[in-house]
Amino acid sequence: MKFGSINCIKEEITMNVEVVSSFFSPDIPSLIKKESNDLYIEFLEITDELNEALLEFKLPPAVKCVYNPSIYARYTFEMYVRKYCNTKKKIMFFGMNPGPWGMSQTGVPFGEISSVRDWLGIDGPVNRPPQEIRERPVDGFNCKRTEVSGKRFWGLFKTLCGTPDKFFETSFVYNYINQQWMKSNGCNLTPGDFKILYLSHPSPRSVNNNNWEEKALGELKRHDLIKYFN
Repeated sequence: MKFGSINCIKEEITMNVEVVSSFFSPDIPSLIKKESNDLYIEFLEITDELNEALLEFKLPPAVKCVYNPSIYARYTFEMYVRKYCNTKKKIMFFGMNPGPWGMSQTGVPFGEISSVRDWLGIDGPVNRPPQEIRERPVDGFNCKRTEVSGKRFWGLFKTLCGTPDKFFETSFVYNYINQQWMKSNGCNLTPGDFKILYLSHPSPRSVNNNNWEEKALGELKRHDLIKYFN
């Protein structure tokens, strides 16, 4: 997993995986009816289960506000999934989380407004999150800010593919998580902002790894972690 980049996963092996899930938010306005087993319905069910699980997630202390556009921008979010996640894909592009001027405004990953409305053909009402930070207002498609990353991403594939249908024939775009985490000043807190420590892999295939135990102990001491194990 790489933070600060878009991860692209190409399917090489076909696997049969059964996913059993159900909606957990029947009160959320929905564009869909649960009468078919279309892929987009399965995707939305998985998204709802993830949202339910995230309610129990203990956020880092620095997070003061959370936006989840897959809930408050449900109309356009579902429109995106229903329109473009209705066939099996060979390629999945994963971003990290919603951007303040992209998906948090439109409900669409890398959701720069002109790209979403004019190229993807998605538009509609966007509600406001339960708690809103003044520095990061949610104005939906009336937002005047431009998300540069979304403009670049969709702009590239508009140039390559011409039409959205050509792109989504093989590909889909989503995020690791549905939530935008913000500090009190509205600044994004992304996974790349967390402190991540590394321990050398114990495999004998690693070069110069005969003294792994010694190296591992050294790393634990250097990061002041050894106290948790003594």
